[in-house]
Amino acid sequence: MMEQPDMLEEIIPAFRDGDPKAFDAFFKQYYKALCFFADQLLDDMAEAEDIVKDSYVKLWNRHNDFDHPQSIKSFLYTTTRNACLNNLRHAKVKHAYQKEILYLDVQQQDDYILQRMIRSELMQSIYAEIAQLSPKRQEVFRMFYFDGLKLDEIAAKLNLSLFTVKEHKAKALSQLRLKFSDRDLALFLLIATEIYRESHAIPLHSIH
Repeated sequence: MMEQPDMLEEIIPAFRDGDPKAFDAFFKQYYKALCFFADQLLDDMAEAEDIVKDSYVKLWNRHNDFDHPQSIKSFLYTTTRNACLNNLRHAKVKHAYQKEILYLDVQQQDDYILQRMIRSELMQSIYAEIAQLSPKRQEVFRMFYFDGLKLDEIAAKLNLSLFTVKEHKAKALSQLRLKFSDRDLALFLLIATEIYRESHAIPLHSIH
């Protein structure tokens, strides 16, 4: 669960003193977004997670250097970015765009990285909102958009009527649309489903 900014500021003294609970709060706050961010550069979630965990180790080794949540966030993103770019320089890249990143000038590279940071935080925000849905709505939402199941297949698996499944899906989307635009949701579903498909080879549903 993501913490409110004021709560993060309140635990800075504990973080500086090396309190594991304070560290855990910052881990939960940024970990998922950082993994999304690194994966967009590397196209390898396992490697992305390793890099992000290493960034947190470096953060912990310098825990008494930080006096504000924003400085912690900046350190984590900068450290993760640098590690990803270093990885791309020394590893065999999978896609042409990854090689192109390395040849961008400083401003273009910074702009590209910033776009990925914004996208990653959007991903984390929407995931957090999905977690606020009722359990059944979450289940229907994930089965339809991530697992790629049809509505009648979901109804059969959950032993629900087709009408009830449609209602859960519609209400889940309505709740998400209270906070996010259709464009943001479509982008989220595209990225999230692509990540899921890498390991599950599922079809992609469009949002409707």
